[in-house]
Amino acid sequence: MRAVISFLSQRIKVKYVIALLPLLAAILLEAHIRFLSLRLSSTPLYLQINLQLLLVCLPFLIAHVIAFKHSSRQAIMSWLLGFIAYPILIYALGVLLPQFAHWHYLAPQGWALCTAASLTWLISQRVVTQPSLNSKRLSSLISLDNVVLLTLLGWCFLMAGVLNTHEDPLLNQPFDLIFDPSKVVSQFGQFITYFWQLGVYTAIVYGLYLFNRYFLIRHLLAVHGVFLFVAVCVIVMLVLTPLLIATVLSLPINDLPHGVANLTPSGDQNIFSKFNYQFMLLFLVISTPIILAFERQQQHSKLNEVAKQQTQTELKLLQQQVNPHFLFNTLNNLYALTLTKSEQAPQLVLHLADLLRYTVYEGQKSSVPLEKELDYLKNFIELQKIRSANKCKFNLIWPHNCDDLTITPLLLIIIVENAIKHGVEPASDKTHVSIEITINDNVLTLYCTNPIPARVVKKEQGMGLVNLQKRLQLLYPNKHSLITREQDAMWQTILTLEL
Repeated sequence: MRAVISFLSQRIKVKYVIALLPLLAAILLEAHIRFLSLRLSSTPLYLQINLQLLLVCLPFLIAHVIAFKHSSRQAIMSWLLGFIAYPILIYALGVLLPQFAHWHYLAPQGWALCTAASLTWLISQRVVTQPSLNSKRLSSLISLDNVVLLTLLGWCFLMAGVLNTHEDPLLNQPFDLIFDPSKVVSQFGQFITYFWQLGVYTAIVYGLYLFNRYFLIRHLLAVHGVFLFVAVCVIVMLVLTPLLIATVLSLPINDLPHGVANLTPSGDQNIFSKFNYQFMLLFLVISTPIILAFERQQQHSKLNEVAKQQTQTELKLLQQQVNPHFLFNTLNNLYALTLTKSEQAPQLVLHLADLLRYTVYEGQKSSVPLEKELDYLKNFIELQKIRSANKCKFNLIWPHNCDDLTITPLLLIIIVENAIKHGVEPASDKTHVSIEITINDNVLTLYCTNPIPARVVKKEQGMGLVNLQKRLQLLYPNKHSLITREQDAMWQTILTLEL
């Protein structure tokens, strides 16, 4: 049991580390931009900037993990405190304490990068885990085409702001990568001039990306193979490179005196420079595997959707097996009490009505609150107490921290039923059943033990456990563990679920 819990805990830790990677990338990118803008090569200063920025951005990381872990108002409040209230506090301290303003490195650009990284990751995870939340709109928003376009537009806006911050930046190279938002307002006309010219660069790069994805890859590589794809890439590189370089050289921003570096890969007026061809080759070499990986992911998603539909069909068939299986066992309980004319029969009928109501209405849903499922188990055990009288003692431990957690209905009951059917009903003497349910980091662990009567002959697994194993494989792939074993004349069942 400890090994299972340890394994799942390690998987959860890995999940949180993966969730932090986009935010860490944004923080390190901001640190590198800041370090390079200083034009220094000091290793201690490089480490200092990175470590200080990570320290200042620590609340971002904490808020991001909490928002990823939860799906309620607590997640929203934590994210707002981390990414809105905290930067405001940093700005206020910077105004009040000049020494603090000189020490910290959290600038509006770094805040924007971290916020964008966090929101993009959280939205993408909601699309995957909660398809009901306008998933089609969110999926289209974070599609590869839109991500590339938004990234290029963001670069265009930032670079236009950087150029607008300096006086004649191309004539006074090198210039600092500093963005002054106030000058966007005060020198708006000049900003627009830079923006539309850089927009031409954006349109060219985005057009090359679309051409590569929808023509070179989909129509040439996919249909005619690698050789023709490489041949056409060579043609595109040789023919388009000088034409595109000539286009950007015609922009006013590149109308510079001889010897001043312009905004081309070669930095000069030569449209046939080898650096221009190298840039085109580098673009194709980098963009092609990214597009291929994304295309494969899309194809995999479509196949998963087909498999999911098949899974839903199989789950409905399995669900139809659960209800009559439970009903037959419960009616047998009631029949036994009516034979003895027990005064507890009416109370049992009430419990049975509650259980059947849950089975019919809640049991048909894809998920229910964990608290309801636990109440269902409690009612079932109360019913068993009535039937067994003093024959069976139940040792029960229930979790207290199950808020906001959901589970597929009628999973846990199969284990409890199995313990009573094979550990209590065949026993002639007093017996006991232990049921312990705990929750640790959204991982539910059900530990159930029941004695094995000496006269019970071992048989193959019944329909209930076989059904449970199939449902777990379909509903919680790679997120569950079901262990059944005999130890010291006790039958132990350990189920772990990552909710």
